[in-house]
Amino acid sequence: PGLNFGNGFYNDHHFHYGYMIYAAAVVANYDLSWGRMYYEQVLALIRDIANPSIHDRYFPVFRHKDWFLGSSWASGIATLGGQPYLNGRNQESSSEAIHAYEAIGLYGEVMVRAWGGGVSSDLSKNDNANRASRVRDMGRLLTATEIRSAERYWHVLHGDLASNTIYPKVYRPSAVGMMWNTMCQ
Repeated sequence: PGLNFGNGFYNDHHFHYGYMIYAAAVVANYDLSWGRMYYEQVLALIRDIANPSIHDRYFPVFRHKDWFLGSSWASGIATLGGQPYLNGRNQESSSEAIHAYEAIGLYGEVMVRAWGGGVSSDLSKNDNANRASRVRDMGRLLTATEIRSAERYWHVLHGDLASNTIYPKVYRPSAVGMMWNTMCQ
């Protein structure tokens, strides 16, 4: 138990799949034909963690993203003894969330090039380039909101820099290790 970090309960998908998406972006950057061959498979990983479509029957819309806070939640439907965690959802690695969303943006950027930049005489290549540009832009948006959220919720400012902090003065650590719905550790 625990060897897959709760993947079957939708835990940490953006952390783990982000590494695979990044690897796919790197490989596709050096081998555009590989990128075109495995485009749909990589998009399935992206749709699992960053699906923008309410019409997708297979994946939820932005599985981990909390658009109000700007950050993501790593925990899926995990329970403790059959009951939800008392502290609610959590995320322990803002850096891995940022990495996952940056990987999506990089993959989209590479695949725009792989499909000819949208100026091909082949209309299906242009459609794929257009789709890849939307993937790139979505990855950029997710990355930007995750970075802003990390600066707000995970990096704790003190002294003269603390004028915009959300934490009370008695909270002394300079970073949050794990953020829950109800508390920070």
